[in-house]
Amino acid sequence: MADAPATGSAWPTLLIDGSSLAYRAYHAIPVLTAPDGTATNAVHGFLGFLSRLLPDRRPARLFVALDADWRPAFRVEALPEYKAHRVAKEGDEPDPVEPQIALIVEILGAFGISTARCEGYEAEDAIAAIATRSTGPVEVVTGDRDLFALVRHPHVRVLYTLRGVSELAPVDQAWIAAKYGIPGDRYMDYAIMRGDPSDGLPGVAGIGEKTASELLRKYGSLDAILAAADLSPTIRARIHKGEGYIASARRVVALAEDCAVECGDGSIRAQPADAARLAALAERLAIAGPVERLTAALRVASVTR
Repeated sequence: MADAPATGSAWPTLLIDGSSLAYRAYHAIPVLTAPDGTATNAVHGFLGFLSRLLPDRRPARLFVALDADWRPAFRVEALPEYKAHRVAKEGDEPDPVEPQIALIVEILGAFGISTARCEGYEAEDAIAAIATRSTGPVEVVTGDRDLFALVRHPHVRVLYTLRGVSELAPVDQAWIAAKYGIPGDRYMDYAIMRGDPSDGLPGVAGIGEKTASELLRKYGSLDAILAAADLSPTIRARIHKGEGYIASARRVVALAEDCAVECGDGSIRAQPADAARLAALAERLAIAGPVERLTAALRVASVTR
């Protein structure tokens, strides 16, 4: 885990990228099933992660963000390739994680843990909306590097999952500068130029990670690079050729901080909101152990501030 907040500091609002971490948990935990055959490894991993995270971070508020739309229309309109390779084709096996995410949401509801989503947007947009509207410190737990762009806000820090869901890197502007050699508040510019094949973003042709880093270090921002009069002819030609992509990628990569997020108040309850429902889920899914551990973790988190 990353270092806990210093004694005496304000306790953070903790934003969990539920969609990202459910997939991480699924791949980190061997196959587990309930007595009726329902797969539960992502459920076990997700609940176990929360049980370790909450006493470590001791948040003032807690939200688990979820995708309302994993491939929003406005991003596809800007860049049709966006996540196109992930669209299921005829004959493909159903996504094995989606049913477990539904179970996780049901369990979170029984605990009384606030979930957050924006209709027509991804979990990262819901996170951005809450983070940028919060006045105190915010910690974002995710396996998605897109959210590194949020650390341009000094009150936001990202806890990035390095291995499974157990080891976290504390990402702030200093970390970005040390890791990528760029201004700490310019990760989005870097991501646009470099591209991200996992999301279908090709990047600017001929501008890899090293060149993107060098350009941002010298000029300070993507806008300054586009306006620079002293680019080499080769770099100028590549940037000029990629201007259409850059314009589209800005719309895709930018987090929708102004989306209409739907969420609870983020309060952390010492007791489950619906103990009977939670007990029934624990019995049906054979997750009594994970449920007991998260119950204890929530109790600790609710009284240690």
